[in-house]
Amino acid sequence: MTADDDQARLVRALGRHADIEDWTVRLTSTRSAWRAWGDRDQRGAAERTHLTGELHRDQPKGRGSATFALAADGDAQRVIDDAMVRADDATGPVWRTPSPAAPAKVELADPAIDPSALAAQVDALAAAVDAAAGGATIVRALVEIAVDELALSTRRGRRAGWRATRVELSVEVRHAGATGQLERRARRLVDLDLAGGFAAARIAASRASAAPAPPGVYEVVLRAAALLHGGTGLLDAVIAQADPDLDRQGLVRYHVGKPIADGATLSLDSDGTLPFGWWSAPLGDAGEPVRRFPIVTDGVATGLGLDAREAALRGAQPNGGVRGLVVPPGTTDDLIAPTTLVVDELAWLEVEPTTGWFRAAIAGGTIGTTPVGGGVLRGDALALVARARRSRAVIATPRFRGPALWHLGALAVE
Repeated sequence: MTADDDQARLVRALGRHADIEDWTVRLTSTRSAWRAWGDRDQRGAAERTHLTGELHRDQPKGRGSATFALAADGDAQRVIDDAMVRADDATGPVWRTPSPAAPAKVELADPAIDPSALAAQVDALAAAVDAAAGGATIVRALVEIAVDELALSTRRGRRAGWRATRVELSVEVRHAGATGQLERRARRLVDLDLAGGFAAARIAASRASAAPAPPGVYEVVLRAAALLHGGTGLLDAVIAQADPDLDRQGLVRYHVGKPIADGATLSLDSDGTLPFGWWSAPLGDAGEPVRRFPIVTDGVATGLGLDAREAALRGAQPNGGVRGLVVPPGTTDDLIAPTTLVVDELAWLEVEPTTGWFRAAIAGGTIGTTPVGGGVLRGDALALVARARRSRAVIATPRFRGPALWHLGALAVE
C-alpha cells in the first residue's frame, strides 16, 4: 500500500465522522541523498513519508483540537478515535475555521535539482565544497539534498500540492592550526554561498587564539550573521511580542498600535512568500493561507502572527504566522569607527522572549584592526534592535532580507 493510499484511507475515515467539525491532512513524501567525507567516507539515499493531521471537535463548552499521525498501513480509524478523545480533553474557546483563501504563490523548488539524480548532484556538491575550501583542510563534512512533495487536504474541500527542495551542509575546517565551522541551509544550490562561507570559516579559525575584548563600554556593531545567531537571534525579542497567545495572556511588553520602545525606528515584516525562503510555504499546517504582513512599522507594533485559530478568535484573517524576516535598508554605511567593537559571530546567545533581555558570548570580531575572540554582551535586545542604526548595505539569505550591519549603541563588555 502506498502513502497516497494511506492518505486516501485517512481522508475517507475522517469524512465518515459528522461529529468532527473540521480536519486537515498533510502528506509529506521525501526523497534524499547524502554523503559524508573527511575523516570518514559514507553515502546513502532514502525515501520516507510522513502522514499527519489535525482535527477539531465542537462541544457546548468550546472547541477541542488534537494532532495525529498515521504510520504506513496503520489503522486510520484507531488513530482518529484516539485523536477525538484527546481533542475532547483539550477544549478551549469557541472558534470557527475561517473561509478558505487562495494559497500564496511561492517558488520553493530549485530547478537545478533533479529529483531523479540526487546522488550524482550530492557528489557534484561535495566536489564544489572541496574546491571552495581553498587553503583550509576539511576535517569532516556532510551534505544532503532532499526533495519534498507535499499534499494537503481539508474537510472544506481544499486540495493543494507543491514541491520544495532542501540543501543542507555542515563542514568542519582546519586553518592555521585552528578549526572553524560552516553550516548552511538553503532551498537552492546557488544560495549556499560556499566561497563566502569558507572565507568566514577561515577567518573564524584564524581568530581562535585571539584574546577576548578588554572589559569596558564600546560602541557595538553586529554583522547580520551575529544578529541572527541560531536563526533569528536578537530579533527573537521582537518576534515573541508578535505571538498572539502571549499577547492574549498579557505576557508582552507592548500591544498592537503602541511603540515597541522609546525612540524605536525599526520596521520588520514577516514574509512567508519569499522565493526559495526557508520558511516560505503556500499554506500553513492547518491549511491557512500564508501572507506577508508587517510586525513593526516605523517603531510601532502593527501585526501578530495568526494561524487559523488565532485569526478566528480575533475576527481577523490568518497570515500563516511569523516566517521569513524582511527589514528595509538603513540610511548610512558610516557605522564603524576605529574604536567600534564589530562582532562578526557569536559563540552562544540567550534571549528571554517575554522580557527581551539577552546574554551573548562573542566568538569573533574586531576593534579597529585588532581581532578579538571573547567577551560577553548583555542588555535589552528589544530596545537595542528597535533603535539600532542600520546600514544601507543589505544581505539576502533564505531566512532574512535586510541590513548587513546593526549599530546597537554603547554596550558594556564583560
